[in-house]
Amino acid sequence: MGKSDLLRVQDVRDAYRLIGECRDLGGEPALWHFRMSAGLCRLIGAEAASGGEGVWIRPHAIRPISAFDNFDPIGRERLMAYFRENGPAADPIFGALRRVPGRLITCTRRELVPDRVWYRCASFNDYRRVAGIDHQLTSIYQVSDEGAISGISLHRATGARDFSPREQRRLSFFHAELGRLIGRSLASISEPSPGTLAPRLRQTLACLVEGDSEKQVAARLGLSPTTVHQYVTTLYRRFGVRSRGQLLAHVLKRSGGADWTWTSGVTPLDSSRSA
Repeated sequence: MGKSDLLRVQDVRDAYRLIGECRDLGGEPALWHFRMSAGLCRLIGAEAASGGEGVWIRPHAIRPISAFDNFDPIGRERLMAYFRENGPAADPIFGALRRVPGRLITCTRRELVPDRVWYRCASFNDYRRVAGIDHQLTSIYQVSDEGAISGISLHRATGARDFSPREQRRLSFFHAELGRLIGRSLASISEPSPGTLAPRLRQTLACLVEGDSEKQVAARLGLSPTTVHQYVTTLYRRFGVRSRGQLLAHVLKRSGGADWTWTSGVTPLDSSRSA
């Protein structure tokens, strides 16, 4: 390993700065994914980034749950078409990753798939070549013992140089530090969101956030106390909490102080309402 291949202090600082920017948007996966993609392309030097969350119970194939990318429209169209027709299991890179052990894996394409195989495969010729991309640096981080994973791939344009060992270490370091925050200060796409709740559950949650008791929620929404209690119990279950305090802490943390625009349909009460 040459000295130029080692991480530098500035690499570490840059990684933590980008992680901090992601944390500022951590309540909304689409926002922090977008910021992360743009930041990694700039820091490491890549034409585009892609990735997502999934479940990986080895030795089985990765089961995608979500995907993100910042490809141009042609690249995105080819990516979606390829995976619709073939699925990730058909991709030689992901096939090779199944044989690599470790909670964190960061590999260049050449470490996983030799040129003689790569330039003859459908994944390159039907998707990447058409999109104008070639070399790929892929990182998989195991978020939980149940098999939840985070995936990041960086792509370089056709004709560009391969990713260097130092660039590989930069992505590995970044993903190791960022991965442990997913499901904590960085929202996972698999987490329930207030905006995806059924209308009555959303209205009940909105009232709780505003400080209403279950009795006040019932009066405000014109429901029976028993029904409201059932809704509250359902909210606990959906958000994986055991108390009202835990529920509100979770939701308010994820909102990042944003306006509760999803609370439409809740009728305001005057200040004289009783507990």
